[in-house]
Amino acid sequence: MTTALLVLVLAVVLSFVPQGGQSWNQNAARSEGQQHARIAMEELVHELLYAYRLEVNPAGRTLTYYKKKNGYLRRYRVYILAQQLLLDLPEGTSVPLASGIEGFVLAPAGELRAGDVLKMTLRVRAQEQSVQVRCAVVAKNLATGGS
Repeated sequence: MTTALLVLVLAVVLSFVPQGGQSWNQNAARSEGQQHARIAMEELVHELLYAYRLEVNPAGRTLTYYKKKNGYLRRYRVYILAQQLLLDLPEGTSVPLASGIEGFVLAPAGELRAGDVLKMTLRVRAQEQSVQVRCAVVAKNLATGGS
């Protein structure tokens, strides 16, 4: 009797183990996607906070900005290529900010002025799990111009 009860309990418990493993994998994928999106957004906010000029092209899903380096304005561009969010540096190289990109939405369009708020939405997919991160930034140096 005890053996039959033990076998029954083990059968019930073992039937839930695959579901627990699947849930674990889904949560791990969601967490990985959140980390990719969060890190990319933090990097973007850090870069844009001190930009002297911001140009948004939502149709091309690109963001071009200029920062001062050694007294000169340098051009940087954020864009998507093959589901990767890339940062094009003034030296001509591009570095990845995030992968698995499903969407990158920017608003408002055009060149931003002092006090304008740039709203960004980044959607990342990792192992069939989709994560969306939103952020807003106001560049501090837009009012100072770009000489």
